[in-house]
Amino acid sequence: MTIPLRSLIRFTGVLLVLIAPSAAAQRAVEMRHAVSPTASVRIFGSFAELRIRGWDRDSVAITGTVPSDARFDGGFLTAGDGASPGAKFFLESTSGTPSGKLELRVPAGARVWAKSGSATIDVDGVTGGLDLNIIGGSVRVVGRPHDLTVESMDGSVTIDGAPAWARLKTATGDIVFNGSSDDAGLTTVSGAVRVPAGHFERARIESVTGPVEFSGGLARGGTLDVDTHSGSIELRLSRKIAAEFDVATVSGTIENTLTGRPPAAGREGRGQEIGFTTGDGGARIYLRSFKGNIRLRPLPDSRR
Repeated sequence: MTIPLRSLIRFTGVLLVLIAPSAAAQRAVEMRHAVSPTASVRIFGSFAELRIRGWDRDSVAITGTVPSDARFDGGFLTAGDGASPGAKFFLESTSGTPSGKLELRVPAGARVWAKSGSATIDVDGVTGGLDLNIIGGSVRVVGRPHDLTVESMDGSVTIDGAPAWARLKTATGDIVFNGSSDDAGLTTVSGAVRVPAGHFERARIESVTGPVEFSGGLARGGTLDVDTHSGSIELRLSRKIAAEFDVATVSGTIENTLTGRPPAAGREGRGQEIGFTTGDGGARIYLRSFKGNIRLRPLPDSRR
């Protein structure tokens, strides 16, 4: 059946009138309340963008916009002195698609737990604790949280700061840690793990197929433990580092331009391995891969 052009234009116009307001309809969200300096704040649901900012006020403020037909609930725990020990917020989209842009401001020393599907989470200025969980999207944390946990399926994770304790896990998402930590654990299945700079007391990196690149420094007496199945490992370190190295790959190769010492055949004639000490020792570096190649390279003199 052929629809006359005039009727089609009228029909399309009606659709635009009906659809456009629904797609654009948003309502504002704004809630504020006094809380303790170490309040516990939870936010979860179908938000698409979340900014978390630590500030020097003893209060929580959440602002932003959500679809007019979305369900947004929230509240603060009660306390006798009026300062709440915590807050909880929830966003549910009727379409099932992540939507809504929110900004959450908390006392710098607060503990924040956030969870969504595919979302962008950006955090700055929180010195308390962070527990962030997404499926897709991205997570970026700036600052010095005391403890940091991030879990992501496909989303990327970027850290620009110095969490005292950090545990970052992804399935396919990349991890970039540009900073320092007393105790860091970075784990991925197939994402890339990159540590372009920083200083670590203890660091453990695990990957199945994703490559690992580490150019950070180690404290005297610190440890670096890297383990992959088939992912390559590349360390770029100062020639002046004082460390004991224990490096092995079952079926890959080892390239050592850090000291020039060649690797030996691995156990039972399989793969390669090498062990040596630089300086007067101190730090300990363990590198293990089943199929991946391992490269030890010096940093340019201009960097160390």
